[in-house]
Amino acid sequence: MLAECQEADGGFPLVPVASRPLGSAGDSLFSTATVLALAAPLLPAECVSRAAAYILERRDGRGLWAWAADGSLPADADDTALCLGALARIGAAVDGRRDARLLRKFWRWGGPFRTWLASGGWNRRDRDDPVVNCNVLWALRELGAPVRAAERRAAGRMVAAHRGPSRYYCSEASVAWAAARVGIATPRLRPPPGSALAGRPLECALWSLAAPAPPAEAAALLLEMRDADGGWRAEPWVQGVPGTWESRPVTIAFVLAALSRLAPVP
Repeated sequence: MLAECQEADGGFPLVPVASRPLGSAGDSLFSTATVLALAAPLLPAECVSRAAAYILERRDGRGLWAWAADGSLPADADDTALCLGALARIGAAVDGRRDARLLRKFWRWGGPFRTWLASGGWNRRDRDDPVVNCNVLWALRELGAPVRAAERRAAGRMVAAHRGPSRYYCSEASVAWAAARVGIATPRLRPPPGSALAGRPLECALWSLAAPAPPAEAAALLLEMRDADGGWRAEPWVQGVPGTWESRPVTIAFVLAALSRLAPVP
């Protein structure tokens, strides 16, 4: 089912949530990198190759990536981290030392990592995001670059102080998952009761991946939410100011990753 979601250009679609107006352009770069990072082993080699080519075509002359292909937005740490980490994970040709230096261009003096590599309003601290910081730590690890103590402390402080959705992510579950992926404890971020996750496959999958003890009924819930075609429906995932995006292949990739932890997929 996941392979069937891939578009002709190699990307996995990210689409606007119709009820939430957009404030900026976007395309399928971020969702494609996410699917590749989560689920490359489940995809045919040809699908992985086309997705990697799609990502590499979007790399700019400095070696960075931006959310929009039209040049309307500056390079950002989240796209750059997810793209580098996904490419490293599938064994694509990346230069670990050089690419770690590129990621560290986003580091503020004293931390944390800023989201946008630009001055003025783009550089405001209210644009810093805990998920973005955790994604940078993950990418550094995938590149084989040791994470510095100051970088981990800065991300840990952001996670510890955070509640609810983040600047760029629609759910607290995304914060918990991003932190758990890099070994940052989230004792104050706890999944809601299983009944509250019914009908919400993305959030259920994220909590199942993040929580040290996933909800006992999570696997059954996820399987119950499966669509007739074998996939899972999209949910709001990432957000701007304004604008919200969702991606069915991203939801499917997170669910498959969660089920691989909880129980075999039938």
